[in-house]
Amino acid sequence: MRKVLVIVVVIIVLIILVFLRMQCSKRGRGNEVEKHHLPVEIIKAVRGDIVSSCEVLGTITAKKTAEVFPETMGRITRIMVKEGSSVYKNSKIMAIRNETIGFEYEEGFIKSPFRGNISKVMVDIGSMVSPQEPVATVIDYSLVKVVFNVSEIDIGCVSNKNTVFVESDALPEEIFTAKISEISPVIDEMTRTVSIKATINNPERKLKPGMTTRVQIKLGESTDVLMIPKDAYLKGFIFVVSDSTAERREVTVGIMGDKNIEILEGLEEGEKVVIIGQERLAGGEKVNPIEREP
Repeated sequence: MRKVLVIVVVIIVLIILVFLRMQCSKRGRGNEVEKHHLPVEIIKAVRGDIVSSCEVLGTITAKKTAEVFPETMGRITRIMVKEGSSVYKNSKIMAIRNETIGFEYEEGFIKSPFRGNISKVMVDIGSMVSPQEPVATVIDYSLVKVVFNVSEIDIGCVSNKNTVFVESDALPEEIFTAKISEISPVIDEMTRTVSIKATINNPERKLKPGMTTRVQIKLGESTDVLMIPKDAYLKGFIFVVSDSTAERREVTVGIMGDKNIEILEGLEEGEKVVIIGQERLAGGEKVNPIEREP
C-alpha cells in the first residue's frame, strides 16, 4: 500500500512540474512576441501646401531663322561676315558678280533679311551660286523658344497662363523663366504626347539654339490641405497606428504632389501613418512605432 502511495505522489509531482514548465514556456513565448513587435516608421498627418510638377527634356530654338538666297546667278567675290557675326537688317553679307552672258560684270550684294547673327556660311569665295541655292543662314535668338512634349494625361493642367522653369547643364545654377506660347491641338499617336513651346527672353544670348534643357512644369497646387508622404500610400489605402496596432485604412486622395499626397477622406489630422515597413502589414498586427519628425 505504501508503495502505491509513493508512486501516486511521484506522478502528481511530475504532473505539477510539467504544468509549471508549460506555463513558464508560454510566458517566455509571450515575452518574446512582445519583444519582437514589427518595427515601423510613422509620421503624423499634417496640413500644408502641395505642389505637383513634372520635368521633361526640351530643345532651344531661335526666334527667327532664315536661309539667305542670292537674287541672281553669279560668282561670290567677297564674303563680308563670319559665322557668329552680328548683322543688321540689310547688312551686306556677300558680294556677287553676275557673269551671265549679255550682262555687264557688275558687283552686287547679298543682304541680311533681319537683325541677328550669322549661324552658317555655305559658300566660299569664287563659288558659283544661283537663286535656288542658299548661301548663308541668319538667326535671331535674342528671344528663344523651348520646345518640349507633355503626356496627354497632364495636358489638361497646361495652358497659355502657365510659367515653366528651364535649366541646362551647360549653364549650371542658372534658371530661366519661360511663358507657354503655343500648345499643339494634336496628340502624337506614337508617343501619346502634345508638343508645347514656351518663350524666353535671351538678351545676353546665353541660351543657344539646339541646346538641350530640362523643363520644370507646375501641374497643380493646393494650399492648407491634409497631407501625408507619398511613401505611405499603397494604391487606395494606408496603414494607421493606434495603441501600437496597425490598421489598414482606405482613403480618398486629391492632388498627387512631388513629395506629398492630399488626403480628402479616411484620415484625420494628427493620426500616425506608417511610411516605412507597411509592406509587411495586413492590418491588426502589433507594431513597434518609431516616429519621424515632419
